[in-house]
Amino acid sequence: MDEWFRVVAANVWRYLDGVAGADQARAPTLADVRKLSAAWRALLRLHDGGTGGECSRCQRGHAGSCTVWQVAIGYFVRRPP
Repeated sequence: MDEWFRVVAANVWRYLDGVAGADQARAPTLADVRKLSAAWRALLRLHDGGTGGECSRCQRGHAGSCTVWQVAIGYFVRRPP
């Protein structure tokens, strides 16, 4: 499970990196996108796995089972067709 979570977490971070480097032509909304991306990054860091792989906030087992990470994975990795 640890390896799976690392792969999925890397995809979430990759998505947020892409959003943060969005097209400059959409400058009015770019500030909001960057702000939201920074907020998600802060939230995910708060819920990052500790030394034992547990969510450091939820304390509900592996960080991959944390509801914050489940939402991030659902929105940023599993995109609708």
